Amino acid sequence: MMRERQRWQPEEDALLREYVKQYGAKEWALVSERMGRPLHRDPKSCHERWRNYLRPGLKKGSLSPDEQSLLISLQARYGNKWKSIAAHLPGRTPKRLGKWWEVFKEKQLKLNANNHSSSSSSFSSSSSPFAFPPSVSAASAAAAAASPSAYEHILHTFAEKHALNMTCNDPSPSPASSSSAAAAPSVALSLSISPPPALELAPHQLPLVARLCEEVEEGRRAWAQHRKDAAWRLSRLEQQMETEKARRKREKVEEVEERIRRLREEEKAWLERADAEWRERMGHLRTEAEAEEMEKAEAWARKQAKLLSLIQTIAGGEGRRSS
Repeated sequence: MMRERQRWQPEEDALLREYVKQYGAKEWALVSERMGRPLHRDPKSCHERWRNYLRPGLKKGSLSPDEQSLLISLQARYGNKWKSIAAHLPGRTPKRLGKWWEVFKEKQLKLNANNHSSSSSSFSSSSSPFAFPPSVSAASAAAAAASPSAYEHILHTFAEKHALNMTCNDPSPSPASSSSAAAAPSVALSLSISPPPALELAPHQLPLVARLCEEVEEGRRAWAQHRKDAAWRLSRLEQQMETEKARRKREKVEEVEERIRRLREEEKAWLERADAEWRERMGHLRTEAEAEEMEKAEAWARKQAKLLSLIQTIAGGEGRRSS
């Protein structure tokens, strides 16, 4: 009975390691038969467990900054071909790299969404080129909060409503009132900031104002999108620069290591040549010493033979005299 949905136990991992040590990472369907112990796992599950978790040389933990930069640049080149990308990151599995990329992409999308919302709020709170009455502004804000379509409707109709209110509520001033106002001008000072004057529009200017408002809204949206794209391009450029920096650093380290390796090889070869020359010279000296020793031994033997013959000659002469 298979247990594909259950977590792997330490004894199962130990059995899998022992099997690979004896038979190699192959023929996963024969694990239970060869090891003499039941392992209720599918061959594919055993293979993935060994390749993604138990294989020697795997790196555990989060990716280093260099690995992250390299992964981003490789993803831009290969797309989501994680096997090809994993070939450039030793110790990392395609599954691990794919999961990291999904989390990274979600974080980037959330960050861009937050930047877009903050830029939109700051733009909407900034001063408008037209000053509308408070009633019209409140109605526009409520409609914009309700839905974008309502906001666009208000863009088309606010000028018309404003013009009607101005024509109904703003009668022409009488000459008496105007003369009295001119005779007694107000000199009262106030520290409060007065609201901007309301915009007076003629009926024939309403389409122009609506079109200008639409252009402002389109410009705001285009600016927000451009800012979003620019931020993304800037982040990608920084990541590519970091990747290029890491690559150059790695190449420099490899070049220095290669120089050190060549120097060590030259040193080893020089020591071997010096040792060979020393051995050859010692062999010559030993041969010369042996030859000289043999010559001295032969000379000593000849002298001994001469001395012996002389002694025998003297002894023979004395014997003849005595007789």
